[in-house]
Order: sequence, then structure tokens, then C-alpha cells
Amino acid sequence: MPSDPPSPARPQRPTHPRTQTTTPRSALTPAQAIAQAWMCESAEAQQKWRKADALAKEKYLNPIRWNPAGWSPERKDKGKL
Repeated sequence: MPSDPPSPARPQRPTHPRTQTTTPRSALTPAQAIAQAWMCESAEAQQKWRKADALAKEKYLNPIRWNPAGWSPERKDKGKL
């Protein structure tokens, strides 16, 4: 079986070593992307996020402690005088 004729060669791009190792100016850092997204949030959405953050902080700082004897929840600060 005869082989197919070679396809016309595509022009090759010149291979230049990359000299620029920094990110392009349009690339954002994660912190910048978060700040930009925050500015796009409505005032109502920002207030909801703040409320959710405060609730999460409160739950983290004052976890429910379970009393193994009675299985009733106790707050960490109730045992203090």
C-alpha cells in the first residue's frame, strides 16, 4: 500500500525562551480577588456575611460542653466563678 503524500508543513513558531517570569499585571493575588468580590457584594449581603462570621466566632469561642453524667449541655463559662 503506497504511503500518503506528506501533508504540507505548518509554519513553525519560533521558539524563544521565556524571559518574563513574573505574572501579568492583570493577574490578581487571592487577597485582591477576595477584596474585589467583597466590593461587588450588596450592603445587605455584606451584613449577612458579618452576622454569619460573628455567629461562627461565638460558637468557636464558647463551645457547648457535654456533661457525661447527665448528657446535658453546659457552656464553658458556666463553671467559672
